[in-house]
Amino acid sequence: MKPKILVIGSTGKLGTKFLNFCNKKDIHIHAITCFNNGILLRKQAKNYNIKFYFKLSNDIENLNFKLFLKRHKIDIIYFLDYGYKSLVYIDIILNNNKNSYIAIANKEMIIAGGDTLINKIIKTNNNLIPLDSEHFSLKNNNFNNDNVKRIFITASGGPFYFNKNINLNSVKLKKVLDHPKWKMGINNSIDSSNFINKFLEIYELSIIYKIDLKKIDFLISRNAYIHSIVIYKDNIININCFDNDMIHTLINPILNFYPSINLKTKTTYLNYEMLKLQEFKDKRFKISKYLNILKVLSPDNQIRFMILNNIAQKKYLSKEISYNEIINFIMMHLKVESKSAKFKTLNDRIKFIDKIKLNYEKNL
Repeated sequence: MKPKILVIGSTGKLGTKFLNFCNKKDIHIHAITCFNNGILLRKQAKNYNIKFYFKLSNDIENLNFKLFLKRHKIDIIYFLDYGYKSLVYIDIILNNNKNSYIAIANKEMIIAGGDTLINKIIKTNNNLIPLDSEHFSLKNNNFNNDNVKRIFITASGGPFYFNKNINLNSVKLKKVLDHPKWKMGINNSIDSSNFINKFLEIYELSIIYKIDLKKIDFLISRNAYIHSIVIYKDNIININCFDNDMIHTLINPILNFYPSINLKTKTTYLNYEMLKLQEFKDKRFKISKYLNILKVLSPDNQIRFMILNNIAQKKYLSKEISYNEIINFIMMHLKVESKSAKFKTLNDRIKFIDKIKLNYEKNL
């Protein structure tokens, strides 16, 4: 049986890559969405013979998409978009689907949804497949909070870590977006360049796998071949590696329906250089001042950090603050709250996040 596949965020870097791959493999996509790039969306629908497509910034199409989700059983749903607002869509999906594969590259949605989202995916008998390379690399490891001592995810270093001669006070946007290993959208590229994405991924890992934040850290892997390391309490160590190409994670959900797909790997053997790791020690990056704070943020404060980061990015892109002021802006306005909110539903979380976001936007 051919699966019905929905791609939310088809016009971004990952969505474009995935649709092109599926077309070459004669895998049909049932429906696609974008937020604002309607021209590319319609082009994709025409070129790939996709019947259902929705531009979600349009109120009517947004409503039609919600109705579509209520009326259609979807086998594989890809979240390749950005931002927490997609919690609205996944809530509808989980209310109307069982035994579906929920493939998520949207880390903001996971952080915003927290354990409420993960528990609902489990309760509704759906299957979560995290698409970020670090979290994906952990999915076959048999670990839990009781048997694990430490977990490390890795960072490639982005465009600046291994170029010690660059002054981060004067870098241009073009350089910030020029990641040496991954092709990403603007927001993720900025997060990768200043290591904010590593903390978002640490929070994401803690939520998905229910691991204490204090057990999670990150290392630098220049070759982006090692994606995670698990150190168990019995001192056995698992090192999880694969080629730095997101197609490896993207195709995983469809392998359940197309097991004959054979993806060639670039790496045919291991060598010492590919397995080199190092600690993050570079005080040029402003985030280095706040490592101890960020490593223990509560779920509510992780949401505040995420929202402030989004605001800081907008201010940077509009030239209100400089690149190297992004972290300081976030931490200056991050008032760490000790009290944690309780949520019964994803809708409760959305209302909570909307309130925080509105408050920040009014005052900043």
